[in-house]
Amino acid sequence: MFEGLKKKFSNFIGSIAKKEEEKAEETQKEEGAVGGKSSEPGAAKIEGKEGAEGKARDSRQPAEAPGEGHHLKEVLPEAKKEHDVKAADKSAGIQGQYREHQQNGDLKEERKTGKEEKALGAEAQTTQKPDAAGISAGAGEVKNAAPIRHERMQATSTAPDQPARKPGVSAGTKIKGLIFREVSISDKDIEPFIEQLQVALLQSDVNYVATEKILNSIKKDLTANPIKASQLEAQISSKIRNAIFEILKKGKKADLVSMVRERKERGEVPFKILFLGPNGAGKTTTIAKMARLMLDNGLSCIISASDTFRAAAIEQSAIHAKKLGIEVLKGTYGADPASVAFDAVAHAKARGIDVVLIDSAGRQETSRSLMEEMKKMNRVIKPDLKIFIGESIAGNVLLEQLKEFDSAVGLDGVILTKLDLDAKGGNTLSIASETEIPILFICTGEGYKDIMAYDPDFIINNIIPNN
Repeated sequence: MFEGLKKKFSNFIGSIAKKEEEKAEETQKEEGAVGGKSSEPGAAKIEGKEGAEGKARDSRQPAEAPGEGHHLKEVLPEAKKEHDVKAADKSAGIQGQYREHQQNGDLKEERKTGKEEKALGAEAQTTQKPDAAGISAGAGEVKNAAPIRHERMQATSTAPDQPARKPGVSAGTKIKGLIFREVSISDKDIEPFIEQLQVALLQSDVNYVATEKILNSIKKDLTANPIKASQLEAQISSKIRNAIFEILKKGKKADLVSMVRERKERGEVPFKILFLGPNGAGKTTTIAKMARLMLDNGLSCIISASDTFRAAAIEQSAIHAKKLGIEVLKGTYGADPASVAFDAVAHAKARGIDVVLIDSAGRQETSRSLMEEMKKMNRVIKPDLKIFIGESIAGNVLLEQLKEFDSAVGLDGVILTKLDLDAKGGNTLSIASETEIPILFICTGEGYKDIMAYDPDFIINNIIPNN
């Protein structure tokens, strides 16, 4: 029952919930990445400058002293180690030559001093010149370390293409949302799913006007306030339930038994009910079910076999009456159905029978002659209740039939039959949305007790389970 609508809404709810969960997870990952980088704004900027301009700077500037270029040490430890070894070997060689000249006494004091200065100058030049990776010698004395630090600090503070990342308000708001785990659904987020649901509803026999009412209500409810992520699917389901329930609750829970009893207490019997509808909708069988309902509640009834047009219709009424142990008033085929119904009412009044259940020939709303005959029955009998019997598998044509019958005689209620078949269930929403005619009962099988009073909660629970 209502399996078609149930499947459509289930897919819709699941799709939205899945998308919003993925969006929340993606936002959480992005904010986590931002949090990691912004924890040390200065470091992130210096690293960016080093990576982008390291080679250019290394080719024109002396390197830092050991212990002051810690960023470079972390980046190229192997290169530094290799260069330190080379520089140390070269320095040791120069100093060894100097000691040899000093011991042999081959150099005069002036010449010794000049060569020492020259040797030291060569050593300093070697020490100041970095290799391709920009790593300074670790064994010799390094010059101009202060100017290097000054230039690096200046570059860091003035570089226009590497702005420092500031912790923004929007990021904080998102993180706060993640902490409290709420998801805000926008019109843009939901639009693709709304379009899919629109097609699904139309395919499930919900007419266009009712579909638009449902979709507009769903969009309004889903985008109005943030939804708790931990209850995402349940809350989406709840909002859709509310939107549909607002339409379904227009129907009235029928209490025909109470109506008949009230009339009986006032001495106004019999209570006359005329059943109308198209061919094959199940009027005769539904009349038998109503008779069973009256008998179960201690009320007497009689069937008026006023369908004098369809073959075997009179016999069908007689069989049902026999099974139920009640009377049936029959006419002949081709007789005036209004006269047969009139006789049944007179018989019930004489016998003190509480209810007269009046059958009628099935007719299409496009048959003007049969519609005029129905109007005549209405004028002659003056029924207390006029009930339209419609099959739920009729699709959107059911709503058009209902409107035509209501325009002709003024309907008091609807009974939907064959909901146990492959009924999509959408015409229930269409009737509740497009007319003021209440759905009184729904039939769920062929048995006499397979009828139940209309209940919006029952229908909505069969379309969208209450989580």
